[in-house]
Amino acid sequence: DDEARAEGLVIDAKVEKGLGVVADCIIRWGKLELGDYVLSDVHGGKVRILNDVNNKPIKKAGPSQPVRIIGLKTLPKAGDAIICVQSEEMAKEIISRRESLDAKSHRADSSDAPLDVEIVGGASKKGFMARNILKRYGMADMINKEDVQNDDSIRIPIILKADADGTLSALRDIVLGVQDESKLDLCIDPISMSIGHVTPSDVRMAAESGAAIFCFNLKGSKDKTAMSLAAS
Repeated sequence: DDEARAEGLVIDAKVEKGLGVVADCIIRWGKLELGDYVLSDVHGGKVRILNDVNNKPIKKAGPSQPVRIIGLKTLPKAGDAIICVQSEEMAKEIISRRESLDAKSHRADSSDAPLDVEIVGGASKKGFMARNILKRYGMADMINKEDVQNDDSIRIPIILKADADGTLSALRDIVLGVQDESKLDLCIDPISMSIGHVTPSDVRMAAESGAAIFCFNLKGSKDKTAMSLAAS
């Protein structure tokens, strides 16, 4: 039904200065109009600006039409479904229920589920990940000290920054691919991945962990405080 409330898919999403969250989506069925309330997982908002594939303003969009939606309050993930709901109150109620279910699921996974971890990859990745998992679950005493002393792996901590969720995922896959293709025993460890310009907290994290910061496709003004910290 082309007149039903729209349902679609988030292709990519990013935060643009002066606009806020910008989500590129494709409508699968139904109709989306300017002023509608939309929801993607726990991310909702009112469609303040609706643009077509050429970034020109439109008032409504139909099935199979790619659109750019501006108005979501928080950043959705690429690949998530996006739906049009009746009102802001309904959107808030659905978000509240989903957040509650997510919280219950997370507590169940962390407290009730047995620790069953499968570690795959090179020797460096296995050793480093295993030690991290044991520390996280309070079992640091089980770490084999001989393995630590004999571990010849090269750990490379990194921080990834990009302009959009889809770009960030692609950047992560490319960087981790270097680890698998290298003849050296590398363990590339993305300690943080986020969207937007480098912040002072990113710089402090890099300094404390010895990580390099990799940025991709970031445009516009940079954080002066972060630049100052990085230079010092």
